[in-house]
Amino acid sequence: MTLIEQPSVTAMQTAVSTVRYQNQYRCPYCKTEWEDIWDCGCNDRCPDCNKEIEPYESALIEGESAETELPVEEPASANITAEAEGVNRLFVVSYEIDYVHRVSVGITADNPEAAQQLAEQAFDDATIWDDTAAMPLLSDEYLESGDESLIWECVAVEQLPEPDYSVRQLKQEQAAMRVCRGLVEAYQQGEANGGSIDWVDLDQLIPLALKALGKTALEIQS
Repeated sequence: MTLIEQPSVTAMQTAVSTVRYQNQYRCPYCKTEWEDIWDCGCNDRCPDCNKEIEPYESALIEGESAETELPVEEPASANITAEAEGVNRLFVVSYEIDYVHRVSVGITADNPEAAQQLAEQAFDDATIWDDTAAMPLLSDEYLESGDESLIWECVAVEQLPEPDYSVRQLKQEQAAMRVCRGLVEAYQQGEANGGSIDWVDLDQLIPLALKALGKTALEIQS
């Protein structure tokens, strides 16, 4: 089990909220545990597998009060001087959409109640995603809730932050798919050439493979 400490409060979170909650999370997929501070007891994404996880505990930080109106700081855009107007600046623009996480598994049971009980027990044990022969994983998808809850946010920054784990994971998955396609194409080309695969076709896949593995250099064991 991995315990990851998340940053306490980001600049964007501080700018939009004065009430903060300490949320505790435990990922049933990869067993990672972490904590984070938000303006509510909201879901967060696992820093290891990027799955959306509900907090198992959420507590208002001592000294914070939802009923107390604290001074609201002016957004960064309000502090722009007349001399700075018209000058290109950096912004982080984000949007949020509510969605539903739907998971389906196959279960053999005597009746619907027994089947649901088995699924609930597997969920509590964090084994419902194991995709076993007795309980195969049929779907694991995120669907927009459809209630038109699109929320935009724009924050001025001095410099753009580094892409977070979700972007890094997406790029690794894209690189892995390109490696798979490249291997298939190389073997198809090899068959067309009488069974001989050109090393050049494989060598060009190494940088993509390293990217998919999150490595910067090829480790060769003697």
